[in-house]
Amino acid sequence: MEKYKLVLKKRIIILAGLIILAAILQICTFNNVFGIEGREGFNAGMMTEFQTGLLAGISAIFIYLIIRYNLAMRDSTKLKKLYNIEHDERRKEIKQKSGGNVIIFSSVIIIFGGIILGNYNEMVFYSLIGCAIFQLNLCAILKIYYLRRY
Repeated sequence: MEKYKLVLKKRIIILAGLIILAAILQICTFNNVFGIEGREGFNAGMMTEFQTGLLAGISAIFIYLIIRYNLAMRDSTKLKKLYNIEHDERRKEIKQKSGGNVIIFSSVIIIFGGIILGNYNEMVFYSLIGCAIFQLNLCAILKIYYLRRY
């Protein structure tokens, strides 16, 4: 279990880094570092608000995971339960067949890229966010399919 605790500590560090990145992006948006305030109309306001909500949602999910991992590391029964859930062969097979971690990781990178590059070009923003939503929906559909199949 000590190896698994190290894995959880690494995850916590990565998640904390992503939360810090999201906070930095949010601060840059509020301080108009990207020059969005000079734009007029619905799209500029909608993009700013969408970015704010998306960053807040991603940060909330990451904070939840950090709390969950910290609670699991303090209690040996929760740690063992989390370990068993992550190392279940059926879940591993379903996650592997549905794309699992790779699609989620690439979607998070695409979303952050869309948030950053969307400040410079609206079409890039819509394209990258649409691509990430498509990937996540496809992953969810495949996961539901394989949950019923296996």
